[in-house]
Amino acid sequence: MNKLRSKSGLVKLSAILGFIFLGGTALASDGTGNENIIETQKEIKQHISFPNIILPLNRTEKVEVVFTTAENGKVNFVLAKTDNDVLKKQIEKQFAEMTLTKIKSNVAYSIVFNIKKI
Repeated sequence: MNKLRSKSGLVKLSAILGFIFLGGTALASDGTGNENIIETQKEIKQHISFPNIILPLNRTEKVEVVFTTAENGKVNFVLAKTDNDVLKKQIEKQFAEMTLTKIKSNVAYSIVFNIKKI
């Protein structure tokens, strides 16, 4: 059981590292300032997890997520671009539950997750 749990943790860690590297670029384009980008990254990092997704070992899955927020910060549109239906549903569900108040509303944001099961 510990071995399975540690594999899930590594999948999550790999995905988050990919997000942190590429997410800053995606969010930086809205011009709201570095502190807002960092806060939004932290919120997404805390909220998104990839429990036991079906990926072959040592295979990287690149997923681009496009989302917008309403005036109140609630995510009102999300599209995960991947052929993996399980992963797509998982990411879209988690994003739809988020409220991101530090970024401009009605602006399309794009974040790329690089997920690798190791």
